[in-house]
Amino acid sequence: MDTLTPLICDLLEWLERSPRTHAEVIDGWRTSCPRLPVWEEATDKGYVSRRGRLVEVTAKGRSFLSRARDLTETAAREQIAAP
Repeated sequence: MDTLTPLICDLLEWLERSPRTHAEVIDGWRTSCPRLPVWEEATDKGYVSRRGRLVEVTAKGRSFLSRARDLTETAAREQIAAP
């Protein structure tokens, strides 16, 4: 799993918990670090969208989050089962 995937998942989970304004999202997730462009990647990949003042997780974002969770759970089970 790459470095950004867990951070993008954190962003999507945070957005799913409560409606957030664009200003809140940018304040918390925009970065000038070229190695961790979480907000930019989530936007470019279509995982989030703006609806007026609010930002929400798209169907594509929910699908990505579900797949990432499944991979994480599978890896955790395999690690526990390993001798």
